[in-house]
Amino acid sequence: MRAAASAPGKVILFGEHFVVHGAPALVASIDLRAAAIVERAESGGVRLSDGSKDNPAVKAVEHVLRRLGASASLIIEIESRIPQSVGLGSSAALAASSSAAALHLLAGRLDLNLILESSHEGEKIIHYMPSGIDTSIATFGGIGVYARSSGYKKLDIALEEILVVNTGMRRRTGDMVLRVRGFAEREPEQFKQLLDEAGRIIEEGLDALRSRDLERLGMLMSRNQELLRVVGVSSPELEEAIAMCLDAGAYGAKLTGAGGGGCVIAAADPDKMDEIISRISGRFEVFRVRLGVEGVRVERP
Repeated sequence: MRAAASAPGKVILFGEHFVVHGAPALVASIDLRAAAIVERAESGGVRLSDGSKDNPAVKAVEHVLRRLGASASLIIEIESRIPQSVGLGSSAALAASSSAAALHLLAGRLDLNLILESSHEGEKIIHYMPSGIDTSIATFGGIGVYARSSGYKKLDIALEEILVVNTGMRRRTGDMVLRVRGFAEREPEQFKQLLDEAGRIIEEGLDALRSRDLERLGMLMSRNQELLRVVGVSSPELEEAIAMCLDAGAYGAKLTGAGGGGCVIAAADPDKMDEIISRISGRFEVFRVRLGVEGVRVERP
């Protein structure tokens, strides 16, 4: 009596933080995945295999049980290739895979809207006012535009690969969200200008993606990074990683996710990616990731 599922991590190509305040964000799933195996237990409620309960995966599964009107003791075993707490959506992927596995075990089906809802409930225990981006990508996969007012809309965009550089500096997303909120409250007029510019970058970024103009895409990444510097969510490690990417031949680079540490993404010609990786990997962990992969799915346990 067990079931398994997996879900992808994500990168934000453009628009992080500003999405919390109403602007859109351009997001994509990546081929780093988290997996969960859920099995029945005789007692003990919902818990991870190590016995812990204060976890997004546990909270997501508990929400599935409530929505099904079911009562069961379940053990969740999790495994992830997504680095944690660096802006790649690891907790959302674990919440989505766990809720999907539980739903498949208990009801024999996948309900993507319920998985999305349950994953969002799980995210609430670690993120201050989660935007919904991570859980949407973990559930539906693909590449698209996310806005708090309208949710996630998939787009048919052919960009296949990007570089992800992990600085290894963990941070709490909620802390960075509060930092940006503080800036918006102190400098409302300037923040409004930044929001408007973020929206323009999204529009231009969509054009660059559709035409696969990597040079223009990189330039827009650098513009987006300037906005993120202004609101105070960059860091010395992020700036070092960005500079190394540019020096090694990337067209542009920016932080992805909450900032304050975490990861950088870089746009580069595919035939230059391995050389860029070799020049950076002595300092930082680097991934060459595929974009737009499948969302949550059932796996063989």
